[in-house]
Amino acid sequence: MSWPSVIILVPAERRMSLEGRIRAFDLVPDPATDGERLHWHGYSYCFDLSGGILTDYEADELEYVTASIGEPYAALVSCQSMDAARVFLRDVLPGVDGLVDTNHFEILPTAGFLAVMNGHPGWDWRRRPSTDLPSALDDGP
Repeated sequence: MSWPSVIILVPAERRMSLEGRIRAFDLVPDPATDGERLHWHGYSYCFDLSGGILTDYEADELEYVTASIGEPYAALVSCQSMDAARVFLRDVLPGVDGLVDTNHFEILPTAGFLAVMNGHPGWDWRRRPSTDLPSALDDGP
């Protein structure tokens, strides 16, 4: 299976804040992708911070994002593994007011994404949507 990736979406006026959080990890240019990369805590990551990933969105997806957060800025984060994704996102997402696109048919508020990830530590959003997971409020196993 391919590297897990997410798209972090924030209002365009918060672009510098999100980029600053990500660039604080000392990214290096990646000539092979025209993006940037990072080796951190034994994991590898690739980033596209150009915002250009928005051109891949369907009209209805972009409409939903815009209705939710206004004019968006998007950062694509590709991670070597699900463990790598969880480590990075748990470090970067707290306090980010925006959305996370799982690249697998779900766009969740960042706080909701973190809540699901923390409530279900083994969650693989590539294989199972958050709506299929038991709620923390459920009484059953």
